Amino acid sequence: MKGKHIFQILMSLVLVIMLASCSNEASTDGKTADGKFKGELTVWIHPYVGNELKSKQNEVFENMAAEFKKEYPDLKIKFEEIPWANREQKILTAHAANQGPDVFYLIPDMMGQFADRGVLTPITDLLSGNFDRSDFPESSLEAVTYKDELYGLPILHEVVANVYNTKVLEDIGASKEDVPETWEEFNALAEKAVAKGYYARGFEGGNTLNGTLYPILWQAGGDVIDENGKVVINNKKGIKAFQTVNDWYKKGWIPKDSISTIDHFSLFAEGKMLAANATGITISTLKERGMTDYVLGPPLKGEKQVTFGTTGMFVVPTSSKNKEAAAKLIEVMTSSENTRAFNEVTKYIPPRKSASDMYNNDPDMKQMTEWLPLTKPGVIHPVARDVMPKVQAELQMMLEGSKSPEQAADAAAEVIQAEIDKQ
Repeated sequence: MKGKHIFQILMSLVLVIMLASCSNEASTDGKTADGKFKGELTVWIHPYVGNELKSKQNEVFENMAAEFKKEYPDLKIKFEEIPWANREQKILTAHAANQGPDVFYLIPDMMGQFADRGVLTPITDLLSGNFDRSDFPESSLEAVTYKDELYGLPILHEVVANVYNTKVLEDIGASKEDVPETWEEFNALAEKAVAKGYYARGFEGGNTLNGTLYPILWQAGGDVIDENGKVVINNKKGIKAFQTVNDWYKKGWIPKDSISTIDHFSLFAEGKMLAANATGITISTLKERGMTDYVLGPPLKGEKQVTFGTTGMFVVPTSSKNKEAAAKLIEVMTSSENTRAFNEVTKYIPPRKSASDMYNNDPDMKQMTEWLPLTKPGVIHPVARDVMPKVQAELQMMLEGSKSPEQAADAAAEVIQAEIDKQ
């Protein structure tokens, strides 16, 4: 018995020594004893391009990892692509299980929700001394800031403008010089186009409200939630936006499937539609198809000239076990050189001043860049994404005829307020 007792003591000592050795080798924050990062960082990305450009996109991310590893050779970088659909739920589910990535992609109208739920790590104090804040326009940094904390660094801007089919314009007695700037000018062209058998524009009711109702609401001078946190989607200006969409549908200006479709670009590309939403990806797609019968038009002006334009950022979740290294990786991923490379492939607009000249030889993209000051990044509020499907449902019921524009706007306000009350 005495020998067994001595053996147990010896084994305990061995265990203590092993644990001490492990403790000296690496700490819980992914650093070795000499302060160097080690381990693996997982980055969740999305299909920012079509399959034909996927290899170029992958090359951009591989170069980012290679650059990072020059300074941190003991860290492995793993990029995992997840689909756009249901990405919010996937992130929240992974976070709850403590199995999420170390870095993932986010847009501003998700930021408030995720920050309030404790999903995001503020990176203000995690960035290195090399971070050049002055290379970002203040509007870019505002889009990644919530409650005075920096939660990410921007990699892209997107502008949603308009594109017009020049053959349709010619058929209705207009030309590319007649591209409208106001709702009144657009309506005049739309009436002529519909009289000739064309649709006036697309309205993809199954897509996010950022691309459907919200720009019309903002152009009407309205908003969803005002700066004081009050729900205003059903004020006079809000009802006007609902009424505008309803009138388009009743008059046949937008297709019958506008209630729930996610694709009207094909109708535009087939020459059956006067106008469609346009982003950098739209322009790239038109060029890839060899289409030249188009002209870009600015965001339309109602009471205000404004459109949706998101800011894409990379962020660090609180579930990351190596937050400092993850923040450093974001710095590298969003450097001027890497931002330029990423946006050259994806046809978004770079948020860094030092990369702002990249489209000087591309008239279409240069024009899109000039419209950047006319954009809003969505609804910045913790309930912004939660209310979208509920407001969308009210809009769809209006188009189906079961609710008037005023009833739909009032019902939308009620569901938004109900979500706010849960906070």
